[in-house]
Amino acid sequence: MKYVIDASVFVASARSDEPHYLISRKFLREAQTLDIYCPTLVLAECAAAIARQTNNPSLAEELVRIIEDFPGINLISLDLPLARKAAQIAVEHRLRGADAAYAAVAVTFNATLISWDQEMLKRCPPAVETITPDHWCKAR
Repeated sequence: MKYVIDASVFVASARSDEPHYLISRKFLREAQTLDIYCPTLVLAECAAAIARQTNNPSLAEELVRIIEDFPGINLISLDLPLARKAAQIAVEHRLRGADAAYAAVAVTFNATLISWDQEMLKRCPPAVETITPDHWCKAR
């Protein structure tokens, strides 16, 4: 099975004050054997979230390295066809731009999208199965 992991999961796993910190870390430990696809945007999105929220550039850079080296991860460049697919998804499902990029990758690779973002979980195209890390861990 293939999965797309949203930045919200990686960010939650990097900050102990996040409400979903422990379950995000548990999920990512268990997800190391999965076939994972993420848009390259995940790197900038996670770096920005950590740097802005913590004012800790070292932590942001460390998270980027962790994602780049994550076992089983395939970082997918947002080329023009994928960007167009994301734009179409954004329009049809009223998703934010970055969220639509994750959804487009999920559609392209027929992958389940894992996120904490409630808007993304509710608005993704019907063809995309969406679940939280907690749900994935409980279903194992």
